Amino acid sequence: MGDSLKLRCGSPDDEDWLFQLFRTTMQNHIDAAWGWDELLQKEGFVTSLPAIKFQVLDSPDGRAGSYHLTEKDSHLLLDIILVEPEYQRQGLGNFMMEQIKAHSINSNKLIQLSALKTNPAVLFHQQSGFQQISADKHSLQMSWPASI
Repeated sequence: MGDSLKLRCGSPDDEDWLFQLFRTTMQNHIDAAWGWDELLQKEGFVTSLPAIKFQVLDSPDGRAGSYHLTEKDSHLLLDIILVEPEYQRQGLGNFMMEQIKAHSINSNKLIQLSALKTNPAVLFHQQSGFQQISADKHSLQMSWPASI
């Protein structure tokens, strides 16, 4: 499947799709932790995670996933990685994570992320080599080194 997948920069045309994917995959976890306010979530998502800063994963059948990576002075912040439900557990998350790790190695910066404890993605991140560095009531903060 890897040969038929293409990453591209997000565009304003992806904005609605990105938020719908965020809602589909994250609403239950956010609702359980803090409650879901649709307008607040939409405004926060669009403002904090602009579509043009996403990498969008296209498959032959259309958009399949995306991720948002913020470059900081000392590290890369993996803000979010999203996979359409019908494409989950088919290697697309791993495909995107390999791109993220390659960027980390090339820039010689570790990757940090925060994940809700109730999100099954925690296991994905652990299996991808991320280690917990701290935690709070709802979230785990995790890190992956730039070089092993």
